Amino acid sequence: MTPLARTAVGLASAALLAAGAAAASQSDPPTSSKGLPTKDLSGVTVTAPSKPDPLVSPERQFVRSHLPASRNEQYARFHDPICVRVIGLPAEFDAFVAHRVVALARTVKAPVDSSSGCTPNVNVIFSPQPQQQLSDIAKRRDILFGFYFKTDAKKLTTFSRPVQSWYLTRAVGTDGRDMLEINSGAPCIGTGAPGAFPCDLKAPPVTGKAGSRLGNDMSSELVHSLIIADANKVSGEKIGAVADYIAVLALSRWERLERCNSIPTILNLMAEGCDPETAPEAATEADIGLLTGLYAADPREAGSLQRASIAGRMAAELKKAAGAQEAR
Repeated sequence: MTPLARTAVGLASAALLAAGAAAASQSDPPTSSKGLPTKDLSGVTVTAPSKPDPLVSPERQFVRSHLPASRNEQYARFHDPICVRVIGLPAEFDAFVAHRVVALARTVKAPVDSSSGCTPNVNVIFSPQPQQQLSDIAKRRDILFGFYFKTDAKKLTTFSRPVQSWYLTRAVGTDGRDMLEINSGAPCIGTGAPGAFPCDLKAPPVTGKAGSRLGNDMSSELVHSLIIADANKVSGEKIGAVADYIAVLALSRWERLERCNSIPTILNLMAEGCDPETAPEAATEADIGLLTGLYAADPREAGSLQRASIAGRMAAELKKAAGAQEAR
């Protein structure tokens, strides 16, 4: 990342944390014995999932359905070392969630920043007023939402699920130059000055190589993950399950997580239509396989090849788990 872009994201993250702490302290909800706010979940709507394509493997369908490709048709993952900050819970639970994100990152071979003074690029906020928190970010730091179409702005800034996530990505060209993918309508990077967002310094165009079906010599990278959890709605879940759910969300871009999946995944913890008695309480072999495949894939390969690599690793982990289960 260019120095100016890194400064822009750092300032946005710092301001975000300050705003998050203020919003989290405005209203202290009742807490359970786990230290999480208490409130029962209700009004769950069950929607039948679409029928699987018999010609495509379930793993590849899962990747295609839930991992959005970048503007250059690739799958983004962190290149910069991951630094996690969690706020809104009692300090020991904030630390526990942050530890789980870092632990999963190390398991799937994602880069991790172990220094105590690192600048957060994964920000997790537990808030009793998540919509107010999200609206404040939308007004002052919408760079953290990444690229989106203006017509999707209302949906993007509406908090409707127990836990939601937003991602900032960048495209990296053949020569190493990078461009933040943000809602500006033109390639640009932040100036690093407070309030100078989304950006107002034009960046040089990012280009790749044409003429190969194997890739265009460009790559897509995650720059920042923002995760907001409704402290009232997650209070009935075990802290370990919530931490693993957030960890999986943090390490990749995700979409369409509302419906229950046939593949065992921690993402079913917050999905509609899942049996709460059978939903996983920790990251599963499928989750670890997907993320391991993502971070092991050639970053400059075409998206179709990356998808095959990710799905293949996911299938291998599921097969290994099934074999271990049969051997018991």
